[in-house]
Amino acid sequence: MKLSARVSPALSLLIVAAAALVGFASALAAVQPSAADVGPTYAVRGCRIVPATGPPVEKGAIVIRDGLIEALGPAGKVKIPGDAEIVEADGLVAYPGLVSALSNLFLEPPAPAGGQAPGLAAGFPGQARQAAPADDRFPPGPGLLVLDQLKPKKASVESFHRAGFTTVLVAPTQGIFEGQSVLLNLNGEDIAPMVLRNGAALHINFTTERGGYPSSLMGTIAHIRQSFIDADYYAARQAQYARSPAGLKRPAYDPRLEALAPFVRDRRPVVFQCNNQEDIKRALKIVAEFKLNAMLAGATEAWRVAEALKKSPVPLLVGLDFRPPATSKYATQGEELRKRAEAELYPANAAALARAGLDFALVSGANADGAAVLRAVRAAVKAGLSKEAALRALTVTPARFLGLDRALGSLEPGKTANVVLVKGEIFDDGAQVAAVFADGVLFKYAEVSK
Repeated sequence: MKLSARVSPALSLLIVAAAALVGFASALAAVQPSAADVGPTYAVRGCRIVPATGPPVEKGAIVIRDGLIEALGPAGKVKIPGDAEIVEADGLVAYPGLVSALSNLFLEPPAPAGGQAPGLAAGFPGQARQAAPADDRFPPGPGLLVLDQLKPKKASVESFHRAGFTTVLVAPTQGIFEGQSVLLNLNGEDIAPMVLRNGAALHINFTTERGGYPSSLMGTIAHIRQSFIDADYYAARQAQYARSPAGLKRPAYDPRLEALAPFVRDRRPVVFQCNNQEDIKRALKIVAEFKLNAMLAGATEAWRVAEALKKSPVPLLVGLDFRPPATSKYATQGEELRKRAEAELYPANAAALARAGLDFALVSGANADGAAVLRAVRAAVKAGLSKEAALRALTVTPARFLGLDRALGSLEPGKTANVVLVKGEIFDDGAQVAAVFADGVLFKYAEVSK
């Protein structure tokens, strides 16, 4: 008997449905994390919780599961999961992990002049990164990604952990258009798992070029302005050709302007390094001219131009280096005035900005010693900045500036488990970081019971 090759309509529908279910199950399995991807569960209990966005919780508990805060609140009201490792935190204070929205962590000093290896662009020794285009007279340029230069070290991670930091924006340090920064969570020593956002912002410095143009500050400003004008024109021509190429000569590709265009046209973040009050004024003019989405970094003399900043509000990434800039009268009119400025005036910068109602974050900048950074924060507090304002300037405010306030900057259910456990209040002398959670990974620096 010959079998028929025909299939009934009902059977066809069943086959299609079964195939669809198999496909759905396969797709679901593809997006489900494997057991290896799921982190441990912790229950931190007995600590005082300072969430940074609400009142403190006395004798609280925090449940951390798979890198996220699952629950927190008074210990008696938080259900402790049966699979949780218990971290007894009586006598400790839980803070959100601190955020430095500008740092040079993991960057090594530049190579001596003439000492770079063949084939490497000028910059950091031994780093295989994209070379500056041959026609770019101003390396490293806006296309450089600082991620390619980083060399994480355990000692550096621990140094920042012990100061309460779990998140840093690492920025390049050379040239006028210095390149693009990377945002990291300090969850270990391997760089890839740390990366929150590569190409986070473009960084610009009012510096000059040795032995060539621009050799003067006026030339630097002209170069910055012309670069933005050229990038805007370049992007407009590329967009016009993409819409209607017929009858148009194809615009030549320019890697430098291609990298710069999104910061002009799409308003991606731009950070100007402002080493004195005049740099702040220069940056404000350029920001207004090109309608940039900008932040001003350094800004240790921001108090001297507070009125200008009130008229043109822009986020400030306030450095904690209290040395007067070389151009300041406080550095040029005698040792006594300089020492007084370092001890009194510059530490009070943040307090003056807070009184003026200006929006700012505190940043570690070039200082790679976490203990020194925390001492500088404490100096700013002693100079008049309230502890509450200092905490905001290191948590919720930088998280908002970086566009990550829904994930970082406070202790709330659903946010990334960046938690710092401290013996004492973090901005008090003698306070000690006992443990840090970064992305839910536990690092212990003093005895805590489990």
